[in-house]
Amino acid sequence: MKCPAFALTRLLGVLAIASVVAACGGGDSSDDPPPAGLARINCTVTSDQGAVAGATVSFQTTDASGVNKKYETQTGSDGTCKLDMPLAEVSGVDLPAGTVVKAGYEPQTLICYGFSKTEVSCKAEVRLIVLAGNVSIPLGSDTVWHIGDSNFQGQPNSQLQKKVPDGAALEFPITDWDVQVKKEGITRATVVLDHKGWQTSICPGNTIALVGDAGSVAIAGGNSSDQGYWSGGLREPEPFVFQVSQVGMLTAKVVISAGTCRGADLDDFEINRMRVYFCGAEGRDCIPRQQ
Repeated sequence: MKCPAFALTRLLGVLAIASVVAACGGGDSSDDPPPAGLARINCTVTSDQGAVAGATVSFQTTDASGVNKKYETQTGSDGTCKLDMPLAEVSGVDLPAGTVVKAGYEPQTLICYGFSKTEVSCKAEVRLIVLAGNVSIPLGSDTVWHIGDSNFQGQPNSQLQKKVPDGAALEFPITDWDVQVKKEGITRATVVLDHKGWQTSICPGNTIALVGDAGSVAIAGGNSSDQGYWSGGLREPEPFVFQVSQVGMLTAKVVISAGTCRGADLDDFEINRMRVYFCGAEGRDCIPRQQ
């Protein structure tokens, strides 16, 4: 069947407009090749309780006319999915990433090991983790975003799948901030995210900030793998720790900004799967290390 497209409006301060295309196929992952001109992701989504049905699997690209698009589907009763998209939009990008989202679980990054003219499908197994009570997912952060000004040269450390930036600075509200910080003993908010092409070592203006009712705290951004891999998360711990008292007790949002590099252009990088862990005196010990 054809996949209808519709506009995605701006989401509470997240500076992006994209086309969203309903996926062909839904569940029913198979090893069959996709139709000519298409690329296919075959996925299996599980948790500690087994197959996860009804998880949303999304993938972001940029088409030939320079429009950012989002393709998505849902897993079937057996936790599998089949997601087709135009091969021309994904071909030649190393380690393109999608996102798997299900209410009650942390979002997860889905990695494909590259599409090409000869490799038109990939298999991905994703394991979801139950969302803990001290974890918040900032609004809109469970998708791949391109931050920067599009002046990147396609070196391994900047093999980005979305060619058009979503903005030079993106904002992600933490909708339950007031509830989380009022819990007994909470003193820190630790932001963790996956990223690709982030080069703060040569672009010192890159920042990640928490902006709240009491003030704004900005710290230096991260550094992704020079080989173009997705980095960050908790396998390669790079937590960004903020003191709640400096941010406030009512509202807060995460703001990620691109800084200038060796010249006038901005750093270009992609982010995905942001989480905020609310901790007390134990610091990052409240963050599970096995993810």
